[in-house]
Amino acid sequence: MRYIKIMLLILSLALPLGATKYAGEIFGFSPGVLNQAMGNTGLTFSEAQAAGWWNPALLAYRDHSGIELMRSDHFEGLLTQNQISFRPGSQTSISINHLAIDKVKLTKLEDESGELSNENRPYVWKTVTNQDLIAYVSYGRALGRNIYLGLSPKIAYRSLADHDGYGIGADLGALWNPTGNFLIGVNLRDFFGTQILWESGTREIAMPNLDLELGLKTVFPKFDIPLHLAARMNLYPDERGDASSFSSSNLSGDLHAGLMMRPIAPLMLLAGYDVDSFTTGLGVEIRSLGINYAFKTNAPDGLGYTQKIALTYSW
Repeated sequence: MRYIKIMLLILSLALPLGATKYAGEIFGFSPGVLNQAMGNTGLTFSEAQAAGWWNPALLAYRDHSGIELMRSDHFEGLLTQNQISFRPGSQTSISINHLAIDKVKLTKLEDESGELSNENRPYVWKTVTNQDLIAYVSYGRALGRNIYLGLSPKIAYRSLADHDGYGIGADLGALWNPTGNFLIGVNLRDFFGTQILWESGTREIAMPNLDLELGLKTVFPKFDIPLHLAARMNLYPDERGDASSFSSSNLSGDLHAGLMMRPIAPLMLLAGYDVDSFTTGLGVEIRSLGINYAFKTNAPDGLGYTQKIALTYSW
């Protein structure tokens, strides 16, 4: 609890930095297919190759080596996401996340000196691809028998229409394992206000937000089937309206829940609830090779479904 209080204090101190609302949305597109299938949870789930993004403290809790190549289509293909997560061992990981929206139409007026009217209509003069490229380098270490800390510095490149920008920031994670089966994960994202600098001289600051998750590792009674249960809450220090599970004038939150069960060693079955949609998926691993798939159902906002698929290799 002491470390959670420290993170809340850091969050409160970072708020006066003049954060720009929604400036950090690009950092919220999570990697990891298994995580999406489990309702977009992952702060206590060490098996995922993308664990360093979710909570860098997991890298010290369970050292693991492997790589994941992921492809995702969000909102029925409107936004694509490609990701590489690499865990070389030694409590470190590297994650590269690429987001793209293709064929964005830019318009001009026929007479740019005039006003919009029936005689002066806009026309498409150019199509572009909006892109974001984000790289994370994560490291975790044990502070004691049951407490772990981690840090994820990140850099970003943004290309929106004809404008380029660069970002730099970091996430701070912690993990507490009070008993053998119970885990508490915390991640203070953009904890000192991630800076995004545009070529025009404009500066944006991504607002810090706090992730909390409870995880339980157990077995299904009688059948001895391993289970992992997770409940996550992501807190934002502002009013986000219908975009969040709950919202007030000074605080908003997203709720997530997930389940993983392994009926046989090579197979994982996953399901969950992600803010306002149900998720499901599976993971198959034979020897060192694996394939994972996740599906998120249509959201009430009408933006459509999301699919993720990934190939993995472990050593």
